[in-house]
Amino acid sequence: MEKYKISKWRWIVLAVYMYIAVLTQLYWLNFAAIDTYLEEHLQIPAMKVGFLTLVFPLLFLFLSIPSGIIIDKKGYKFGVSIGAILTGAFALFRLINPNSYNILLISQIGISIGQPFVLNGITKLSLTWFPKREEATAVGLGSLSLFLGMIIGLGATPPLVESLGFKSMLLIYGVMGAISIPIFFIFTKAKPSSAQNEIGTEEISYIDGIKKISKIRNFIILGFIALIGIGVFNGLLTWLEKILNEVHHISMIKAGNISSMLVLSGMIGCIAIPMISDKVMKRKPFLMIASLIGIISVIVLMFARSFLVDAVNAIVMGFFVVSTLPIILTMSAEIAGEKFAGISSAYLQLLGNGAAAAIVPIIEAIHKLTGQYTLPLAMLAVLFGILFITVLFIGETFKKQF
Repeated sequence: MEKYKISKWRWIVLAVYMYIAVLTQLYWLNFAAIDTYLEEHLQIPAMKVGFLTLVFPLLFLFLSIPSGIIIDKKGYKFGVSIGAILTGAFALFRLINPNSYNILLISQIGISIGQPFVLNGITKLSLTWFPKREEATAVGLGSLSLFLGMIIGLGATPPLVESLGFKSMLLIYGVMGAISIPIFFIFTKAKPSSAQNEIGTEEISYIDGIKKISKIRNFIILGFIALIGIGVFNGLLTWLEKILNEVHHISMIKAGNISSMLVLSGMIGCIAIPMISDKVMKRKPFLMIASLIGIISVIVLMFARSFLVDAVNAIVMGFFVVSTLPIILTMSAEIAGEKFAGISSAYLQLLGNGAAAAIVPIIEAIHKLTGQYTLPLAMLAVLFGILFITVLFIGETFKKQF
């Protein structure tokens, strides 16, 4: 058998992708970090300010599957280029009139339309450019960029506005988006000259893709895992700061520090866990560990009353639970096959975001009804328990290449 030559350009393609992925998350949360400023200085009502952020997950629900289909049919470069163009162009669009809410909203809508084309491209990138033993690592690094973008959006925006002004912040972010377009087209190739993973070029319809993956037992189980896992984690992360403040009587600043520790630990986990997974050639054990850690972490959150305990708990949870996202996405591609990598990834992202959209208000509704967070946290612990049982039924998806 003739051995292929692994392209060194794969790391450049991945680095460019990571830069654009960072921007999508940065633009998603940049206004959430300065909502008080927008209310006081631009006289924008709180509900409208919130919609500048909410538009991203809402449009993701509608565009996730279509973007995955386009990525599968037209290839990685074509699909992600749509996201890169929309992200860069609408980041500049807001500079037309930074004081206009309508301009800001249109820019957010434009960027949010492009977001699914970027986020759903990581599995196609890993399958097209990386050998089997590096696939989960590539997906992990791609996932890492999402958390990096969140941290920049939440952490860098307030000091930029305070020191340079609102318009200067938008200008800096706009330039970052604008240069992403030429960077993408200059440094991103459609595929390596000697492909390590041959991907068919035949036309793939939405119906064919959904029919194929919906008949695969492992993928059905993985979909349920994504539904619970992504949904529960996003719901918990949304209310974590409020839980720590109200239940543990931890100040908002310290609660924010704990949330940051969780995200930073998750970033490290998104690098380490997929690399270990590739090394040992196993996926399933890491989902089992994550679900068990999830149960323990939620129970600790229910009873702990110490900043140190909460900080350690957040670090452990971030490292083991957040890192399962790249594992899940890699498994989806391994189960569904290369030709359906985009559709399968989009489907799982859709399930997770849909569950989060339901779990987030349910947690707060139970909290308002009972006046405490014990019951909502108990519900999340039970869901993590169901997740562990579900993982037991899925088969190992890593297939050795000889």
